[in-house]
Amino acid sequence: MMTKIRYKLRFPTSVYAAEEIGNTLYVGGSIWDRRKILYTKEIAKKAKGVLFILKNQQPDKVIFFSHMVYSIVNLPNKLLFVGCKDAKGAFNLVNRKGEIIKQKDDKIGKGVYNAIYSKKEIICTTRSGKLVSIDTKLNIQKKLQLTKARLWSLDSDNKNIYAGNYDGTLYIVDRAKFKLIGKINLKALYPGDKRLKKGFGPSLWGLKSIANNIITGNRWGDIAIFNKKLQLKKRISVKEDISCIEQLSKQILLIGTRYGKLYALNLKTSKLSKITQIRPVLQEENAVWGMAQAKNGVLVCFADGFVCKIR
Repeated sequence: MMTKIRYKLRFPTSVYAAEEIGNTLYVGGSIWDRRKILYTKEIAKKAKGVLFILKNQQPDKVIFFSHMVYSIVNLPNKLLFVGCKDAKGAFNLVNRKGEIIKQKDDKIGKGVYNAIYSKKEIICTTRSGKLVSIDTKLNIQKKLQLTKARLWSLDSDNKNIYAGNYDGTLYIVDRAKFKLIGKINLKALYPGDKRLKKGFGPSLWGLKSIANNIITGNRWGDIAIFNKKLQLKKRISVKEDISCIEQLSKQILLIGTRYGKLYALNLKTSKLSKITQIRPVLQEENAVWGMAQAKNGVLVCFADGFVCKIR
């Protein structure tokens, strides 16, 4: 399969999430222009969130939120869930016209990093290390403290929920009982590594459940493929911090890095091919922050303000 860039759109602010519904594209991020203003802790704490709405790739509407928009999820009844990175106004229901229907603070998780909709529930990984399930009225149904570190990556299948934290631990949660049934720390792949002695971990930023495998991509540049019993099957070095992964086809996995590179990994041959690179303009990095399935392809978000569609 030949991977191609169908389009590349540029936005005036940072970009972290995207969702495509019909001819409408929803793109979320913050009002911070990473190409002109260097990162500060003040920006991280106070930068407002933004959601761009485009129809046929043309600007239609812009709406704003209390904090950076980290996730956009398509819901039934022509609604979207918009998750923000801090507690105030973290949960949001938005209709497809771009009208905010309901907002709610996240007093449990203290902010959303990733979210998916599955089996009539919205599942979120959160800043406080909790896995949280909410309904489509933004009411918290279940919560599970998995870690004290930020709970970042997220995926699910019919039986389980998979989540990864900033320290490098992979968690498996029984979705019916909302109970932890397995975990593995990716630090085990790096015995004697000097970074471990300094207190660092291989942040698990990329995560995907595909068939009988759990595929992880970590900050230390490795794709590690486990079976559902958490036995390591294969390890592939990308040699750069992996920030996000997504399935393009049965055989091809898209891999995004912290420094703006996008690769295609052939899962059958383990061959790695670079699709494109968008170099950081001002910051040290331009992470591929989020990817989302779309019609005839995958949306890829680069933090510096670009969204590409790959097919």
